Amino acid sequence: MKKSSETLAPDWAALRQHLLRFAKIQLPDSPDSIEDLVQETLLAAHAKQDSFQAQAQFETWVFGIFKNKIKDFLRGKQRWQAVFVAEQAERDLDDLFAAQFRANGQWQPETEVADWQHNQPDDFLTEKQFLQILQMCLYALPENTARVFMMREILGFDAQEIQHKCGLSSSHYHVLMYRAREHLRQCLQIKWFNTLNEKGKKS
Repeated sequence: MKKSSETLAPDWAALRQHLLRFAKIQLPDSPDSIEDLVQETLLAAHAKQDSFQAQAQFETWVFGIFKNKIKDFLRGKQRWQAVFVAEQAERDLDDLFAAQFRANGQWQPETEVADWQHNQPDDFLTEKQFLQILQMCLYALPENTARVFMMREILGFDAQEIQHKCGLSSSHYHVLMYRAREHLRQCLQIKWFNTLNEKGKKS
């Protein structure tokens, strides 16, 4: 079946910026390698562009290639840049979580997050807008928190490898992961689920 000229028209500049942004968090000490990895990925994407009929499918495939390149690069290094505590950024997250509780420690009812278990993940993940909001929430994390969270949840490294190569104690690792998940829950509640609820009330 012949594809129309409008079937797939990647925004190469936006795609490049997305890859660069992700790589700069994962490889803060390797700027030259970042450019090489991005360039290699985009060249491969150009070569396979005609194999795809959907923009989202194509971008997911490109990012999958890029993730593997980042993982291979990191695994080729003896140590990854040590994760330090960015005190102000971490305090900002702590202040955010503290604001969700009353003085007696009880959860503020107006800040309750949606019960994600009663929502169908596939319904959300097929929505490009949801993915954009999720990406925005991820990049709003403090850099070190984002790096560790993305290593575990996006790149798929196991906890022990992250702790060893980043010089993290087990307790520090779990604190960073907890803070990341709580930030994402709060961010998605405000930016996505509350918006859906408001739209539902108006319809």
